[in-house]
Amino acid sequence: MSFNILYGNLPPHLWETISDSVRFVRAALEANDIAVRVGTNQLDPDATNLFFDRFYDDPSLPMKLKAGGVRYCLVCTEVIGLDGTFNYGAEGDAPGTMASFELAARHADFVWCLLEQSVPAVRKMNPNTEFLPFGYLAALETLADTSWRERDIDLLLCGLPSPRRDALMAALAAQGHRTCYPGMPVPLPVRDALMERSRLSLSVQKTERHDIVSVARISHAVINRVPVLLETADIANRFASYCLVAAPGMVAETAARHLRETDLEAWARARYDQFRSEMPMASIMRRVLDATVK
Repeated sequence: MSFNILYGNLPPHLWETISDSVRFVRAALEANDIAVRVGTNQLDPDATNLFFDRFYDDPSLPMKLKAGGVRYCLVCTEVIGLDGTFNYGAEGDAPGTMASFELAARHADFVWCLLEQSVPAVRKMNPNTEFLPFGYLAALETLADTSWRERDIDLLLCGLPSPRRDALMAALAAQGHRTCYPGMPVPLPVRDALMERSRLSLSVQKTERHDIVSVARISHAVINRVPVLLETADIANRFASYCLVAAPGMVAETAARHLRETDLEAWARARYDQFRSEMPMASIMRRVLDATVK
């Protein structure tokens, strides 16, 4: 068995947004002694070709792959609702967005969902669908363990920009916090270098209508002992237990309180130990492989 992970179905400006997820999936497969390649459009008829999300430029490609006998599968990184919407409709996607995802999902050998709430909707499109939670992988310990005395960024927010995120980070900076907000997806080496300098990594909802738990961002930060402040109403989510949690709209107050009152270094080490014990990624991937790969 071998896997061929491909970026070519996504526009290049989104490649950085899935890079953490690609790292997790690749490392989890390799931890199970499975050969993995990563590329753009180099299909491999002898491997399982793995794509993330939908096919932006050529929605018909899944049917062409199926007709040509090329095995492919999907990783779904988004919230897919039973009502047929992406991310609660918060992005204002064109009507064809869901249709192109459904076309890809129906023809895939299997679909792995990174968000558990997406499984029921996706399983209606493809019964061979499983939840793939991210967990601990030694290969994802990619950051230097910087002394907390040397960390010169109080609050770091990476990811796609939005007016809501812009306003929040401007307000936090105005309150005197040492903030870093690139305002665009940045290459992983740059992002990782910023995380090494940070006391608190923010996972802030993009709009008022979003409520997404960014499992790749959270898992990578926890593995590298960087505390995460997650803005969510979904406090029962398993990944929320590894984060400091802010209620929607309360990020600024919650962040200030934890910077002032919480031993963030001790918190991060405790969450690392918890995550490593509770979420061994190699065995999680083996279970998902056994359930989906025929």
